[in-house]
Amino acid sequence: MTTWCLVQLGMPEIFKAKKSENVVDDVEKILGSCPRSQWGSLVAIPEWSKFESQQEDEKIVILGRKHIIRNLGWITVVSFSLFIPMFWKEFPFIKMLDGNALIGMTMLWYMVLAFYGLQNFLMWFYNVYIVTNERIIDVDFVGLLSKNVNVCQLNKIEDVNYSQRGMLASFFNYGDVIVETASKQNVPNARDESSAFTFESIAYPDKVVAVISQLIEEHDDQNNQE
Repeated sequence: MTTWCLVQLGMPEIFKAKKSENVVDDVEKILGSCPRSQWGSLVAIPEWSKFESQQEDEKIVILGRKHIIRNLGWITVVSFSLFIPMFWKEFPFIKMLDGNALIGMTMLWYMVLAFYGLQNFLMWFYNVYIVTNERIIDVDFVGLLSKNVNVCQLNKIEDVNYSQRGMLASFFNYGDVIVETASKQNVPNARDESSAFTFESIAYPDKVVAVISQLIEEHDDQNNQE
């Protein structure tokens, strides 16, 4: 009787461990050599990452952001703006300022520029798309003090596809992954995307779609076995 009880108690943990290993193996095959750095646009199996509502047996499969090339616009603006104070004297209304006022204006300029650059970096870094072995999560920050979080279980996903538009998207291999769900999302989408779950400008969109499809298939197989 004691042996039977121990076996019964141990089976769920063994099953969960085996399921987790199978998920990792399948994802590894699909994603191949995708980067694992936390600074990457798409990170496969990020062991170091956690999120606030993550369950004990839930494993992050993909952590994605907009492709880093999408930061080129604001980086260019910041880079050129760094040199503008060198040409203050070319502006007639600035010529009339004394030395102290000019120094103060220059310091204010660089402070605003630093805030602008930091804000854009943080918005890129923390606007993330998370795929786990149980669900998908889309975190959209609207400024630094407001965010929308959309969550959907794998069994509620009806369709998943992707699109690539433009030469840059094709060259750097990024695009929009659109996930259609069975239920209407109550959380408003700040960017008016095609779906509440639009992974915008994510790297390797074809592989992301393949991973989500594989997870859905494994989830359905598990439910059928049960």
